[in-house]
Order: sequence, then C-alpha cells, then structure tokens
Amino acid sequence: MNTRLSDAGASSRVNLSATPNLPYAARAKGVFIYDEDGNDYLDGSAGPMAVSLGHGLPDILDVMREQANEICFAYRTQFNSRSKEALIEALIGLAPEGFDWAFLVNSGSEGTELALRSAIHYWAFKGKPAKVDVLGQSISYHGMTMGSLSMSGHASRRKDYGSLLHEFALGVTPYSFRATQKTDAEYLREVLSSWERVLAEKADTIAGIIVEPVVGAAGGALTPPDGYLSGLRALCDKYDVLLIADEVITGLGRTGTWFGCEHDGVTPDMIVTAKGMSSGYTPMGAVLYHNRVSETFRDVQPQGHTFSGNPLSSAVCLAVVRHMQRTDILENVRARGAQLKAGLERLSRAYPWMADVRGRGLLWGFELLADPVRHTPLATELDASRKFAGHCFNSKLIVYPAGVAPYNNAAIISPPLNITEKEVDILLERLEAGMRGFSKELGLQSP
Repeated sequence: MNTRLSDAGASSRVNLSATPNLPYAARAKGVFIYDEDGNDYLDGSAGPMAVSLGHGLPDILDVMREQANEICFAYRTQFNSRSKEALIEALIGLAPEGFDWAFLVNSGSEGTELALRSAIHYWAFKGKPAKVDVLGQSISYHGMTMGSLSMSGHASRRKDYGSLLHEFALGVTPYSFRATQKTDAEYLREVLSSWERVLAEKADTIAGIIVEPVVGAAGGALTPPDGYLSGLRALCDKYDVLLIADEVITGLGRTGTWFGCEHDGVTPDMIVTAKGMSSGYTPMGAVLYHNRVSETFRDVQPQGHTFSGNPLSSAVCLAVVRHMQRTDILENVRARGAQLKAGLERLSRAYPWMADVRGRGLLWGFELLADPVRHTPLATELDASRKFAGHCFNSKLIVYPAGVAPYNNAAIISPPLNITEKEVDILLERLEAGMRGFSKELGLQSP
C-alpha cells in the first residue's frame, strides 16, 4: 500500500517543508515530471542544471539494481572498488590532455572545497606556504560549504555567515552585462586587466583562481567572449597561480563539449565536476587533476568524506557516462542547442523585455529588463526571476531563476541533454505561455 506521510497524521504535528505549497512529485520519465494530480511538467532546467539525461533511463536503473545486489558501500581507506576505478578512468579519458588522476566526492560544493584545499596543499608542497588565497569572480557561485562559499560572489547566499567566511578577493568584475555597450574585445581587455592588477599586487599569497566557464546560478548563463579563459590561463602562468575550472554545471556535455573549458582550448590545473556526471541519479562529484598538480599527492591523498567514491554511486555515474558516450550525446546537444537558441532569440524579438539571450550548448539564459538598452531592471523591489519562473511553472515548464542583486532578474533554460526536437518545441511553447502570463501581470509589452 502506498501510504503518504500525511495519511499517518504526521503533517499535522511537524513542519515538513519551508515551501508547503509545492506540488508533490510522484514520478518522472524522460524530460517530464508528474505530480500526484497527473500534471506533467517539462523539466526545462534539469532541476538545478543537474539531470543531464532525463529521468528513468532503464540502463542506468538496471546498473543501480545490479550494483546494489552486489555491494553498496565500502569505505575507501579499507577497500578499493572496480566501479570507482572504472569511473575515474572514464572521467580522465574525457578530460583535456595531461589530466591523470581524480578524487571522488559527494557534491559540487565538496568538489570546489577540495580544489581549494588541493591548491593550498600544492603550494605548501612547492615550498610556498604563504599562497593560501583562492580568488573568485564578483558574480559567481561555487557551493554552500564555508570554503566554497568564500570563493563565491553570491551576496544573498553569503549574508548569513559574515566573518566565518575567508576574506578572499571577490572584486574582479566578470564578463558581464552589456549596459555600457562595450564590444567583446573591450570587455576582454578590461576584465583581464582587472585580474592582472589583483595578481600583480597579491601573487605571493594567491594559490589559485576559480572560474565557471559559463556562470550559472549567480549570472544566468553569463557567457564569456572568446579568449577570456585562455587569457586568464596566461595570467595564471605569468604570476604562478593555479587555474581551477568549476565545471559542476558545464561539465560532461552541457555546453556541447565534454568540458566547458574546451571552448577556449584551455587546460586548467584542476576541473571540478558533479551534476552532469550523476544526472541526478545519485549524489556524486569529482575533482580531476592535471599531472602537474597530481604529483603532489603521490605520498598523501586528500582527506575525503564517509561516502566518497562509494561503489553504488560510482557504478551509477559510470553508467551515466557510458550512456552519454554510447548515444553520442554531444551531437544532440549541439543540434538541440542551436534549435533552442533560435527559439529564444525569436521570443526575444517578440518580447523586448526578454533581453541578452546568451549561452552555449544546452545552457541558456536571458535577462528580464524594463529597458534592455540601459539594462534597467523591471523594479528594484521585484524579484523578477522568481516571479517569471512561477508563471512558467503554471504553464507546466520548469525554468531556473538566477542572478544576484542588483541583477537578480535572469532565468536559465537548461533541459536534459537528450531532449528531442519535438520536446524543444513543446518547451518553447510553454515558455511563451509563461511569458504571456508574466507580461500580463506586469503590464509589459507583448505581441
């Protein structure tokens, strides 16, 4: 018998959720999630940009059952496992040339935190123990642990922790909003000059720079001009600083390449990945190390967590990676990404307040603006992104509200990587229905 918790009377005694008005997810298949009333929601954001292959894939569920029948858990300091070794080998095989080692964690936050610790460890090993700072961009998000949040330029998520966070520099302006109408070349010179000023002043204490190839939750798929990551790589080499690519969102095919850093032909020192490698089927992440960094772990491995590299999650993630390879997922990402881009640009022309469509592969974002030319938000007191996501949800489409104040007016569209041509058409139809509702409530221009 399928007994709900509320049937037992528990909900009358316990505050079960901070968001009590959400529908209950009952089942999911492919790109759709169904609630208990039978409504279908197209998962247009892949949850938080995580469900890379959609829901309920039989081959992944089969592996999950098979591995569970064999062994679910073995502690990494007591046993190795074939599934862990095979997953690490598969991830290294997809990484840029020179990567030769990986350490498995349980989430993206754990991954970026481990990258921070690894950068500090590296410089201590090299006889430079004063290099302990890892810098992030002023608009960025790297996770909710104290170390990962210290590297993040996400004011609303940092505000409760104050002095508990490390005082890492976050003042470097990332490639950003087009309010000044600068060209890509002008932006590139400005942002790289900003980085160089910081590095020239503090190189003796800077262990690394962490950057998202495309800024996700904090920026609404802010996408850099060509040459940004390669320029940053050159500066890191010049000032003896490690480059960490936070590919928790962009990793494993999301931008149309296995890793987002490939777009600029860049080889970082570390790559952090998580969401895409699990497709939401199990909690897991990984830090991949270039051989110039991994050599420092020959005699001592990083400290991990209880569930790091557990056999069950390793087997499931390996099944995700193999499914991607077997189905040539990158080809679909590029084709459907072009289709989605064209649809978003068409809608942007029809609805002028939907501005600055940007992205790569199947990671797209846009701004919700009163004046796209001056980049004026709809209203300073309005959390436009959440209101917009609500209208889309009412139209049975899930989008991801994004951005940080004063630019908390962005939305992300990032469906599962195996979405079909017909399903992209449905996504765009439901998106426009949400846009019409949003336009009507706010009195905005619409066709």
